[in-house]
Amino acid sequence: MTMKIFFPVYLALLLLAPLTLFGQNAEVTPDEKARAVEYFIQGINDFENEDYERALDNLTAAHLTLSDDAGINYALSDVYLAMGDFSNAAYYGQLAATADPENKWYHLQLADIYRQSGRAESAMEAFNNALKHHPRDVDILYMKANTYIEFGELLKANELFDRILEIRGPEFEIHLRKFQNFNALQKRDAALKELEKMREINPGNLTTLHTISQYYLELGDEESARETLLDARDRNPRDPQTLILLAEIFINNKEWQNLGETFISMIEDPLINPTQKMELVSFIYHQQQRYPNEPVLAEQAESAIRTFSNSEPSYGPAQLIAAEFYLQRNELEPALETLKRVNETVPEESEAWSQRMQILFSMQRYDEVIELSSEANEQAPNNAFIQFFTGASYMLNDRPEMAEKWLSEATNAPARRNFRSIVYGSLGDVKTDLDKWEEAVEAYETALRLDSNNHNAMNNYAYYLSVRGERLDYAQQMAERAIALEPGNAAYLDTIGWIHFKKGNYEDARKYIKMSIETGDASAEVYEHMGDVYKALDEEEEARNWWKKALEMDPDRDYLEERIR
Repeated sequence: MTMKIFFPVYLALLLLAPLTLFGQNAEVTPDEKARAVEYFIQGINDFENEDYERALDNLTAAHLTLSDDAGINYALSDVYLAMGDFSNAAYYGQLAATADPENKWYHLQLADIYRQSGRAESAMEAFNNALKHHPRDVDILYMKANTYIEFGELLKANELFDRILEIRGPEFEIHLRKFQNFNALQKRDAALKELEKMREINPGNLTTLHTISQYYLELGDEESARETLLDARDRNPRDPQTLILLAEIFINNKEWQNLGETFISMIEDPLINPTQKMELVSFIYHQQQRYPNEPVLAEQAESAIRTFSNSEPSYGPAQLIAAEFYLQRNELEPALETLKRVNETVPEESEAWSQRMQILFSMQRYDEVIELSSEANEQAPNNAFIQFFTGASYMLNDRPEMAEKWLSEATNAPARRNFRSIVYGSLGDVKTDLDKWEEAVEAYETALRLDSNNHNAMNNYAYYLSVRGERLDYAQQMAERAIALEPGNAAYLDTIGWIHFKKGNYEDARKYIKMSIETGDASAEVYEHMGDVYKALDEEEEARNWWKKALEMDPDRDYLEERIR
């Protein structure tokens, strides 16, 4: 609230100020006065250019000649205030106000100096001196009220706002300030009265209606809150904030039918911006997640999401939230169709590509992932998810060279540490298949540095170490940690069993591999391992039985036929 008067006004103040100095300093000649005015004008120019030291020099020179001039004293006060010298600012400000007590700006300048220096009583005294001469001046009353607010005297500020209202009649801004003060004092009823007055002045102000409704809710008057929001909705049926606030009342009373109907009508409106519709759809979707056991709400949420998706086919977020909804319900085909629509209408939406490829990957439709990969990577380059799912699909299609290419690219794309760990772990598997063992070790070690709890990388690294007969103690430590993180995993139980086999601990090997088979998820390789264990235990017939089972599960293991004979 720093007072500032610019150069033309300063000059007017000097030229129009009563020259009381001639009664006191009659020896001042016209030439001396003219020179003083030149110093004054130069000082004001310096002040406007923020050259405060030069301004002070020139204004002080003017003051030596015209020491009783109110304008010069006011200007000196302003310079000292800008320099943070409150003591001198107050001294010269007082001289100005004394020389010309009718000038309200001199008193306001003095009040501002006292306010900034924390002298509340002196500031109020300056305001009161101004009001003696201008008792109905709204500027003075308003600035005094703001100063009361700054010093925490909110009720006194409101008394001054009442005086302003008496002088000027109802004003939205003044009632707003009173409301803010009552609200800060937690005087709910008084604050609500001010809001109602604001409503009378500007009945179409939605922000006021929203605030009034929330106050009614805090006072426990839900019906009045509902009536206020219905009024707001009637005034602007397309305002999403009104509908969301009204929806909270419907939710509180479990009026699911009203909730859905309120939103559907807006979502179907072609004149409403899609971003506003998105706000409503997100709201009702999150409420459905919050109350999953409310069938009517579930129906309303589904209706809102489907309507939004169908009415805004080229709006990416509409399709993405629909896809998320379908995924939540495990409706993969509708989710895929929705994401495909996003890819066609908003091809630059990278999340849609990665989500679509992830679903296809989870459905083991690896060929389709690979088919999409080039276009997806072109539209959303440097996307770690797209590159990973492509690489993993090539890996599971027994095309390790292409898998290595895509997974290597994925390691350079930005992603969270735990996901990058998964990428490096998969790259380690591919490097092993390509007989690039040293590079595989580096990939596995990187995966575990990025995420020390990546149990899949631990297991695979441990297993390949056991196959190679290397660092078996280290391999066993990793395998045991992987089992601790995911007990009951058939592959992990087989790995630790195979490590024991490699170390010559055949009984331990049989125990763990048997546990793996008992999970019901064991692969043909586990059955083959059990045959190898029984062979090592010199139980030839039992070994042949397990090899036979392995061959039945995977006829491609035709090398087992010779062992079975």
